[in-house]
Amino acid sequence: MQFYELNSSRMDYRELSADDLDLLTPLLRSEETMQTLGGALSYEQTLDWLVDTLRRYQTEGCGWLLALDKPTGVPAALCGLTYEQVGAERVLTANCIVRHELRGIGVGRECIAACLLYAFESMHTDEVSAFVQKDDLAGLHTAVACRMQPTEKVSYTAFGKTAPCVRCVVRNPHLAEKAESENELSEDKKSTET
Repeated sequence: MQFYELNSSRMDYRELSADDLDLLTPLLRSEETMQTLGGALSYEQTLDWLVDTLRRYQTEGCGWLLALDKPTGVPAALCGLTYEQVGAERVLTANCIVRHELRGIGVGRECIAACLLYAFESMHTDEVSAFVQKDDLAGLHTAVACRMQPTEKVSYTAFGKTAPCVRCVVRNPHLAEKAESENELSEDKKSTET
């Protein structure tokens, strides 16, 4: 049962299943791919991560997805939306891990853009955050290219490792349009009353 679907021009996205442990190896167990996230995961950590992802589908209706290159069907990235607890705040986050061989060609940007589109159009969320490790310049570039604005420096834990990060946030553009429209209506009403 597919809980949510993303769409983009070069990628097919699908939810993970318990049978996908071997497909995760080139992503989560690769030192090169995971270098900005504190290094490769062990087999046990990868299994725990997969179990957590499957749980998130059931409890949150979202989670990580496998992004497959359309022409080849090869796993290109893991991406998706997850809810994270940041202090007292429950935050919807956009996440992406791109295979190191495919970095620099827009895969991360395409995945994050698909996540944001889904979050705003289907989930009707107010905002989405991304937590990018402070030395991950490619990740920061991707966030900014997707109209996310750096807002604060935080310590953030991902894959069991805490690191200094930059929180990047983007507000739902549909809400801004709605507020602007409501403001215009209010102004129109005031001008007709005078």
